[in-house]
Amino acid sequence: MGLLERFGLAAIALEYRAQLSGGQRQRVAIAQQFMCSEHFLLLDEPFSGLDPLAADEVCALTQEVAHADDLNTIVVVTHDIWAAVTVADHLWLLGRDRDEHGAPIAGARVQFTYDLIERALAWRHDLASDLVCHALVAEVRARFEVL
Repeated sequence: MGLLERFGLAAIALEYRAQLSGGQRQRVAIAQQFMCSEHFLLLDEPFSGLDPLAADEVCALTQEVAHADDLNTIVVVTHDIWAAVTVADHLWLLGRDRDEHGAPIAGARVQFTYDLIERALAWRHDLASDLVCHALVAEVRARFEVL
């Protein structure tokens, strides 16, 4: 019940999964992760399939959890570049190497890294109006052409 209260889910604790919104389902998934490890979360596509308001809610919750304790580590796997930039302090872009003909080779590895702390973009709530942030998102998006 403590986790349900922490994530704003206590009022819907007895609801079936099908009765929950996408944002509520994501909060339940995050709470489930905390049941396994108090300081480590692995989130796979936590923003996919969510409407913009629910995605913002999950981003805000992810930031809240990240800031709740210095030991908290959150790994987010996502294709949503904007959401990744708003919740991350580091970005790692995975991609496949290519052979001499430009064909992708099986498997993936880190192709590009971005230190958002160094760029003064980490842990900020005003990124929507930051032109440097928008330029970074455009740069990351362009990198997908070569990944």
